[in-house]
Amino acid sequence: MLAIEHRKEQIMISRTLLAGVAAISILISSMAFAGSAAPPVGKSEIVFTADKNYSESASWSSKQNRFFVGSVTHGTVGTVTQDGKYKPFIEDDKLVSTIGILVDDARDTLWVANSDPGAGTRTAAATQGTLAGIAKYDAITGKRLAYYDLGPLTEGPHFANDLALDDEGNAYVTDSFAPVIYKIDTTGKTSIFAQSPLFKDAEGFNLNGIAYHKGGYLLVGKYNSGDLFKVTISNPTDIRRVELAGSLKGADGFSLPDGERLYVAVNLGIDKTIELVSTDDWKTAKVAREVKSVQSMPTAPTKVGNAVWVLNSRLDTLFNPKADKVSDFTLQKF
Repeated sequence: MLAIEHRKEQIMISRTLLAGVAAISILISSMAFAGSAAPPVGKSEIVFTADKNYSESASWSSKQNRFFVGSVTHGTVGTVTQDGKYKPFIEDDKLVSTIGILVDDARDTLWVANSDPGAGTRTAAATQGTLAGIAKYDAITGKRLAYYDLGPLTEGPHFANDLALDDEGNAYVTDSFAPVIYKIDTTGKTSIFAQSPLFKDAEGFNLNGIAYHKGGYLLVGKYNSGDLFKVTISNPTDIRRVELAGSLKGADGFSLPDGERLYVAVNLGIDKTIELVSTDDWKTAKVAREVKSVQSMPTAPTKVGNAVWVLNSRLDTLFNPKADKVSDFTLQKF
């Protein structure tokens, strides 16, 4: 009898220990995933390999401690860890070429701009140069929550490029070819938010990078001319050109970590990232610092902790038929 009781006691202790180990394992796993919003430490570059992926955009999740990246060629979304490990995350038949990527940690959502520049495995005559879609996903599970077809809102060619979110969760999207700024409000209603003759002076890529300022306006760049515009959210007909000391020709993705500094990835053969500063609520701005890219075609800066990291997309090798296609890409600390 004593032996039986002793055996029962051993079993109970074992189960308690196992339960404790399991609980600790779950806690550690959760901490490793959510992290403490720790940025990459002691590094200036993160190199990742993804088979001819050609990510155009990158967005850092401080909640998940990883980057989200798109793919012009495959129309997918993947993740990149601080040590450069790439992992597929979203494969959705709706997506042709994933361009702008934006993770919203506050709402656990991931926004993806979907276009067809004719360089993807899913490109088609029906969508090439005419596609402007936005997909919204659960940022934890990858489940698609909504899809918005913005092209029918206006005539002409389309290219959904970059997007920004305001404090309420309304999304603003640049269409480089139309060119207009769309809005997707928190109820899912889509509309043309802003349009102006200022947005177009040539065919091809006009509007590109976009950022939300807590002062109640958007900062929007024009790729081909290098103009920077300030668009008032309460009155989107109020569009003003920001006075710059020079041109931002080739300005691609934006990151606005605070109200006074705007980080701009500049390519078109220039291949550098510029820090713009303004002390007069973006009536004017000047270059405070610039960093040359270690690889070609920087396209997307993203805030990581107290720093900014920039994706070097190498898209020039994709669109050059004579160039060797590549599979290694670099995230570079500014």
